[in-house]
Amino acid sequence: MAAGWLRSPLSRLAGSLRGGALPRCAAVQARRCFSVDGAESEEDTHEIMFYAMRHPAVITLREMYSFGIGGNHSTRTLLLAAQFLHEELPVRLARRARELKKLPFGLGETASIKGVRKLYERSFFRIRRFAKPNTPDLEEKFTEMLEDIKNEHNSVQANIARGLQELSEVRVDIYSQPGVLVHDGMPFDFGKFLDRFYLSRVGVRVLIGQHIMLHHPQEGFVGIIQTNCQPALVCQHAIEDAARVCEMAYGQAPEVILEGSTNTILPYIPEHLHYIFFELIKNSMRATVERYQASGGDCPPISVVFAEGEEDIAIKISDKGGGIPRSGVHRLWTYTFTTAGNTNEKLNEVGMGGRGEGPIMAGFAHGLPLSRIHARAFGGDLHVMSMQGHGTDVYIHIAKMGNREVSVP
Repeated sequence: MAAGWLRSPLSRLAGSLRGGALPRCAAVQARRCFSVDGAESEEDTHEIMFYAMRHPAVITLREMYSFGIGGNHSTRTLLLAAQFLHEELPVRLARRARELKKLPFGLGETASIKGVRKLYERSFFRIRRFAKPNTPDLEEKFTEMLEDIKNEHNSVQANIARGLQELSEVRVDIYSQPGVLVHDGMPFDFGKFLDRFYLSRVGVRVLIGQHIMLHHPQEGFVGIIQTNCQPALVCQHAIEDAARVCEMAYGQAPEVILEGSTNTILPYIPEHLHYIFFELIKNSMRATVERYQASGGDCPPISVVFAEGEEDIAIKISDKGGGIPRSGVHRLWTYTFTTAGNTNEKLNEVGMGGRGEGPIMAGFAHGLPLSRIHARAFGGDLHVMSMQGHGTDVYIHIAKMGNREVSVP
């Protein structure tokens, strides 16, 4: 029963390959080498298109958790998981690579976004050209390759933001409404595209991360899923990290008070919670310090309230940082709106390779929408209520483990 979540997707994928899959024998692999630059031939392009037309398997967090517990990190479990990823990941990577290539207005041809597409294509071919991991030795090498791919994709977020900046510099005929690019009266909802792209990226990284961590079992974890994850404890760690960044930028950081059901636990991915808490608390700290520092007054504390319901855990983060205008609230989700200065300057801070010396305080414009993506990935959500002249409340809902997809098709 432990491998149940693999059987249906694997059977479906294997069946679809019998009739039209490309040859996979060792001799063919030796003859056909993929370019380090991604798809360079018509044959490569057709292969990506073939996989992009297929649908990703539906996988739930509960199924991943049950599979990891039931398999008990056995060799058979690792082999089954590796063989599933060997067929599943090319589908997800190909869909994103094809979508990046089809971006309108020349956006897909900006240097940074073209680089992201080539990275996805290169990752696709690395997995496709790797032999089916049906022995422990092959499975171990396959896992090492997945870890390398995961690390290579760390700079994707910065490069996507940089691509938007590049487009604005070379195409003055394109103007932007909130989340929408417009050229000759033709709109393209770039915000919805990025929602799909980043939700898929979360799914891919969860699948790869889960498999990698099954090789490195930790007490209290099933892969990357913590059995008794305590959101308040994760929040406390995020507060400490955000405070360090705030102190580096402003010389001080407001106090953060945790209230309510702080002892609540649930099976969840603490890394996702940390990302959400860190981004939101960092925003609240910045707004609070900037409002009160100029007047020389003491910064009021930020409040984080936890409440457990039957279906989810709700968290409210409240600050007195002055809030934002009501007309600007809907722009918070556009990936281009920031209240913290010039995005291009912040991109320069993280370096041309997307790896900076440390975290920046604000101005990247992706933190809030990406926090909502991480909340929604497993059935939760995130909402903002702001009162200009007072402050902002952010409501996070974390769904208790249920039957939600890892990513969108």
